[in-house]
Amino acid sequence: MKSVPEKNIGIALVRNLVIFCGICLATALTAQESDLTAALTAQRAALEQARTEKVDVLAPSNFAVALAANAQAAKDLEKGRKPEKIRAQLSAGERALAQAQKAAEVARTALATALKTRDDAVASQAPKFAPEVWLRASERFADAAVKAEKGDVSGAQKRAAEADVLLREAELAGIKGGILGEARTLIAQADAAKVAEFAPRSLAAAKKFVQQSEQEISRNRYDADVPRALAQQATYEARHALYLAETIRPLLEKDEEEHAIEELILAWEEPLKRMAAELEMTARFDAGYLRPTQDFIDRISKLQQEVRTQRQDLTDRDAQIAILDREIKRLEDRLGGVSDERVALQRRLDVQAQQRRHIAQVETAFAPTEARIFRQADNLVISLMGITFPVGKSVIDPASYALMSKVQDAIKLFPNASLIVEGHTDADGTDSANLILSQDRADAVKQYLISNAGLNAEKISSIGYGEARPVASNQNAEGKARNRRIDLVVQIGASQAP
Repeated sequence: MKSVPEKNIGIALVRNLVIFCGICLATALTAQESDLTAALTAQRAALEQARTEKVDVLAPSNFAVALAANAQAAKDLEKGRKPEKIRAQLSAGERALAQAQKAAEVARTALATALKTRDDAVASQAPKFAPEVWLRASERFADAAVKAEKGDVSGAQKRAAEADVLLREAELAGIKGGILGEARTLIAQADAAKVAEFAPRSLAAAKKFVQQSEQEISRNRYDADVPRALAQQATYEARHALYLAETIRPLLEKDEEEHAIEELILAWEEPLKRMAAELEMTARFDAGYLRPTQDFIDRISKLQQEVRTQRQDLTDRDAQIAILDREIKRLEDRLGGVSDERVALQRRLDVQAQQRRHIAQVETAFAPTEARIFRQADNLVISLMGITFPVGKSVIDPASYALMSKVQDAIKLFPNASLIVEGHTDADGTDSANLILSQDRADAVKQYLISNAGLNAEKISSIGYGEARPVASNQNAEGKARNRRIDLVVQIGASQAP
């Protein structure tokens, strides 16, 4: 009979053996699960790759079987079912995918025309802009693909021809939707808001442009330039109609209709007044819009001519410089060396070129609301319209310090130039008060530049002109604002000579 210690040893050995077997079994199961997960992932990747090759479109039945088998395998693995069952699902999916790929190759040839049309329809966003036609076309194409899977190539091609017609219709609707989508949306908004009651002509114009664009697309769907231009015009007219209706509707709802219409007309005159002030003109509407409109046209034409003349002058000057350069080179070659006259002339040309670069730099440094830059004989004028002072005071507003910093940078480009600071006011107040105020403000700017820019006090002067030199009308707020200014006259002519 065994002793108690011997029995305990036997029990321990059995227990350890059971634990060891359990560990081995668990390891084997874990390895199996890992292999199944990897196989499942690989099959999913193969399905996605097949989808990019349109196998799901060309062989929908077999592809659906493969997809379902993969999904079932994933579900069985998640629930911990037998590996054999999971492998069976994966094998079924693999077979179905192989059949789908084989059928897709046949369909790719048999349904080539309809497949190309389908791609064009997708590119035109037909599913978005023509969902109903796209759905019918997709169903016909799917029927054709299923017939091809079953080996009925003749039947498949017949269905594909029907699908091709619908797909081309969907493509056309998609192209129209892509080009005309915004215009159609705005017109629908206008119809819902009953804009036709208040802006019938503008809304009718929008609809007309849409119709013309549609006709152009139908005529040649792949040439979008003209249809797109018409669609943009339709969009503008629709927005215009909505704006007009929004403006007119409350006027007609007011009790004092005539007063409301007057307010509207006066409001429309304001932008023209601002334009006139910018052009240094006064817009008067006592005889309607025709006269000020013609005045604007004449003024703009004159300015354009001045610009053309100045550009021609620059071209002529550049040509003259080129001629002088060639003459210098010729004389150098003839004299066999560099003369003092040539050195002086070249230095002068270099200075002029540098001066032009610096002037161009100043012209781009300021925003239109800050300053206007122009040449006046040999001087460069920086007209500071953005500088502000408290009412009736000559202390520079801190809000103008950033502008004054730009002024310092501009002046430093012409270290040898002299500077005149000119103060100007509008016509409000007495002549004497304005003269004193303009002088005080010019002095303030002069002192600021001496203190902050380190300018030589002997090369900077100041003078106040009061209201004597307006650049715009004093009859409106815009003109007065432009007349209240500081002009910096940078004398860069003779001072830039070597």
